[in-house]
Amino acid sequence: MIWAVLILAVGVIGAGVSIWQHLGLSARARSWANAWNRGGVGEDVVLIHLPCISALAITGSTAFGLVPEQTVAWTIIGGLFLLTCVVYPLLVILPTPSFIKPKWYRESRPKKRTAGKK
Repeated sequence: MIWAVLILAVGVIGAGVSIWQHLGLSARARSWANAWNRGGVGEDVVLIHLPCISALAITGSTAFGLVPEQTVAWTIIGGLFLLTCVVYPLLVILPTPSFIKPKWYRESRPKKRTAGKK
């Protein structure tokens, strides 16, 4: 039971950090989007890994430690856990979808220059 609570706490903290970075309300929260890591590890960690690992920690600790088995809540939370287990590897393998990227991040991207135009 104590391990489930600790894992839940880590998942909630990770989710909080992920939401803070995704909203980007401060310069510190937007620092991951610097030009040097655009499309690199920084983007993947903030947009895919941290949210998915947090979701796995929250749903896993809840389904397998805090909610009584064979109940409706257990079935729903366990289903969310399994759904995250399926979606997470797909998000790692496939290119990052644009709907996952925050609006401020998409708008801050440098405009593509067309060849021959000044």
